[in-house]
Amino acid sequence: MKARIKNSLSTKVFLWIAGSLVLCSLLIYGIILFFLPKSYEVVSSTRINDKVSELYNTLSETKFEDADTVLEQFCLNNQATIIFSDGNKQFQYGIDKMEDNENEMMSIAQDINFADRTETYIMNIAMPISSGNELIVSLLKLLPFLLVFIFLISALGAWVCSWLIVRPIIEISGVSKRMAQLDLTWKCQMERTDEIGILADSLNTMSKNLSQTMEELENANMQLKQDMEHIAELNQQRQHFFATASHELKTPITIIKGQVESMIMEIGRYKDTKKILPETLKEIENMEQLVKEILSISKLELGTIDKIDDVSLSDLLYQVSEHLLALAEEKRINVYQNIAENIIIKGNTLLLEKALHNIINNAIRHTPHHSDVYIELSDSILLVRNKGINILEKNIEDLFMPFYRVEKSHNKNTGGSGLGLYLVKNILEQHGLEYKIYNEENSVCFLITFSSLKLNQN
Repeated sequence: MKARIKNSLSTKVFLWIAGSLVLCSLLIYGIILFFLPKSYEVVSSTRINDKVSELYNTLSETKFEDADTVLEQFCLNNQATIIFSDGNKQFQYGIDKMEDNENEMMSIAQDINFADRTETYIMNIAMPISSGNELIVSLLKLLPFLLVFIFLISALGAWVCSWLIVRPIIEISGVSKRMAQLDLTWKCQMERTDEIGILADSLNTMSKNLSQTMEELENANMQLKQDMEHIAELNQQRQHFFATASHELKTPITIIKGQVESMIMEIGRYKDTKKILPETLKEIENMEQLVKEILSISKLELGTIDKIDDVSLSDLLYQVSEHLLALAEEKRINVYQNIAENIIIKGNTLLLEKALHNIINNAIRHTPHHSDVYIELSDSILLVRNKGINILEKNIEDLFMPFYRVEKSHNKNTGGSGLGLYLVKNILEQHGLEYKIYNEENSVCFLITFSSLKLNQN
């Protein structure tokens, strides 16, 4: 029982209110029991005095012979005894003996005159006065019924009050339990402006803020998970990169070492050093180019660009196209240019030139002889399209992987080092440029968009 009372707010409120109502009712009853008899006696005495004063006034206007009727009627109406005398003769009205009356008596003596006489008479009036003890006895007889009534009314009032007070608190308590279990699909439906309504509104606001925070945390966790997966992927790519780079460097080093050793030992055709040294120099240049590309990529992966300037893409494209014109003429490839003037972006001139060079160089290298390459530049896109070739869709995503070659022979004359597009990818991402490679009918397109950048167009 104690545990139930301790753990139940409704029971506590009910008992407190019921106890308070019972106590107040008994206190009021005690006060009435104490003060009402005395007040009643005072009121009764005042009433008797008023009646006696009225009688005196009536007798002063009545003849002596007619006084008997007035006095008898007064005694009959008020159960009184009246005695008066003129000094010689005594007159008595009402009951014969005042002691025959069981009630407490009140006596009043006063001089009185009649209308037709000048003599003064002394009149004594004795009237019964209700005793307060009778009232107390009556109240005490009613006490059991009053107690039952008090307890019933107190219990009913306490139940109603506890229900009105505790019901919203119980509802809020249930909501808070669900909130503690991170169930935020609820809302306190209370149209109140008092403290309980403020508490409900605060819980609703807290739930909304907590829901938003939880959603933000989930998004942050999801983003963190994606970042961790990206980091793991980058680490895997880095390991693959260095493993492949080591292999790519090992091959020319082995070739150079074999050629040098053969020249020293004058074995076979290596006796003619003037013929072999150019081949050795070419391998050294290939290895030097590979090392430069590896260093450029490593620097880009640090996430910093040394120098940012206003770069004219229009001028860069003209320069790169002119530089690669000899390669295009060698393969009898026509290069068509539709380049808008004064397209300027913020970036690093050398890096952007390197990216454009690799893109156009790849287009020319992988375009069949006697075919066409188109270069188009506007204020929103740069498109390089080489005709006469397509790439398998499954290989397009791998083009930007380091050391990946569509041509599997690893021939330096046709396939390059496999780092060109990987370097392009890093440069474009460092500059915030969007890019993609896709197939069109009998052609491959490299598209760069400037939609996310603010261009300066003079």
